[in-house]
Amino acid sequence: MANSTSSAGLLILFDLDGTLVDSENSIFAAFSAVFSQFGYETPSRKAVRSVIGRSLPMAMEDILGPDAPISAIVEAYKDHFTHMRQQPGYKEALYPDADRILRRLSQHPQLVLGTATGKALRGIRWLVAENQWDGIFKTYQAADTAASKPAPDMVLNACAETDIPPQRTLVIGDSIYDMEMAHVAGAYGVGVTWGYGEAADLTKAGAKVLINQFNELDRIVEQKLSEIARETSHA
Repeated sequence: MANSTSSAGLLILFDLDGTLVDSENSIFAAFSAVFSQFGYETPSRKAVRSVIGRSLPMAMEDILGPDAPISAIVEAYKDHFTHMRQQPGYKEALYPDADRILRRLSQHPQLVLGTATGKALRGIRWLVAENQWDGIFKTYQAADTAASKPAPDMVLNACAETDIPPQRTLVIGDSIYDMEMAHVAGAYGVGVTWGYGEAADLTKAGAKVLINQFNELDRIVEQKLSEIARETSHA
């Protein structure tokens, strides 16, 4: 995806499910269908919410344990989700202001946007096409391109692709896995309170700040850009 963008000041990596997209109902429906297909009891919504953001194999193992036929279940889940997306009228609703904020930030000359998500690349591409987000994200980090959160790989890979270091990277996410990933990678974790995680858990997991609505992100971005400008002037 991205060429060197070292002239940019700040890399912003967005989680998708629970941060930009309210996909809980779709994810729960897919989990329920696949668990039934393999003879397992329908998981609780709480259990499903707790693993949103993880790569699918790890999410399934977290709920079912290592002895379950994880690979087969994962493939069935992917097939089910693909089928759902092909149905007329299927949508994954965006959170308020997500589209507007993304488009505005993507036009800022000092910012580079990317994804760091438990979705596979196929799911990201569908979401980008559905919302006409071509050109918004310059680096795509996904469940099938890097180790699952909370490993730091997604952040570090994005930093390598964009030539922007972790200390100049924001991770925007709703789960403890997002915040732990940011912390381990040396990035700045911004926890969002409208998703599937609890505010106290996000802070405990390493969030540097919490936001309750998307427009609060503007203040954080300007603050970080000002810090970078001061560092550069003193270099």
